[in-house]
Amino acid sequence: MPVKVILNPNADVGNGINFLDPIREAMRPLGDVDVVLTEGPNHARQIAEEAVNEGWDIIVAAGGDGTVNEVVNGIMAAGGEDVRLGIIPIGTGNDYAHVLGVGTDVPTAVATIVRGETRRVDLALLEDDLDRRRYFINNMGAGFDANVVIRNAAITRLHGFPKYMAAVLTALTRDFRPLHLHVRYDDEEVLDQKLFFLYFGVGTRGGGGFLLTPDAVQDDDLIDSCTVPMLSRLRAFSLITAAMEGTHVDTPYVTMRQNKEIIVHSQEGMPIQVDGEIYAYPEDEVRHLVITSLPEALLVFA
Repeated sequence: MPVKVILNPNADVGNGINFLDPIREAMRPLGDVDVVLTEGPNHARQIAEEAVNEGWDIIVAAGGDGTVNEVVNGIMAAGGEDVRLGIIPIGTGNDYAHVLGVGTDVPTAVATIVRGETRRVDLALLEDDLDRRRYFINNMGAGFDANVVIRNAAITRLHGFPKYMAAVLTALTRDFRPLHLHVRYDDEEVLDQKLFFLYFGVGTRGGGGFLLTPDAVQDDDLIDSCTVPMLSRLRAFSLITAAMEGTHVDTPYVTMRQNKEIIVHSQEGMPIQVDGEIYAYPEDEVRHLVITSLPEALLVFA
């Protein structure tokens, strides 16, 4: 079967290119496989959109969560809701692969594609006041969570979960300040206060191993959210470590919700991360967000 593979050679701080030959070898049983290397930010999205328009009905994202996000955005931009998406996780965190259960090594992930079993999962759509639209596959966050991603991008000597934890500690030291946010959940509940943490999950896991929305289900047409008011640094660190097991939800500082649409407004520019990649810095002056659930919008090998 014809398969388009979009491989990010810079995944996992430049180690992605080392997987080129193993991926080609593992995918040999599939026959007609075209591997294309990305050349920079948003290139995976462009390749995926072109691939859908050319008629490819199986597209594989080989990279981290950011690469998968770009590929999905390209598929959706081309109206490829029936295109089958495969994932070969060779990034730093690979949270989406964990959530889908496709395996975290190349042979296991490719075997998932070869078996041919697919399922439909939800996506979420993010729209902002700069007239930008971006689909996210797994999670997004504003405030501290986004500052962690910003710090994580600057760390080059660590990999995987240790890298994320180093970014958490750096953000706690240097970026520990609240955002005053006005948040509406569907048409009922309104929140207006200073927040340490505002996080949304379609899946259970983010940040390379944190179970921030442990009860999220990928095909329930609901976006799970985790909201935390401003805390002391010590209490915040304790909460973050509890999130590695998902036990933070049992503390009195955390509010968990499930909704179809969330509207967020801030009086200042928000740091925002989407699927582990920087979506906006504070200086970008993004102040208004609309997050909407898209039920069963994506067809994936899982």
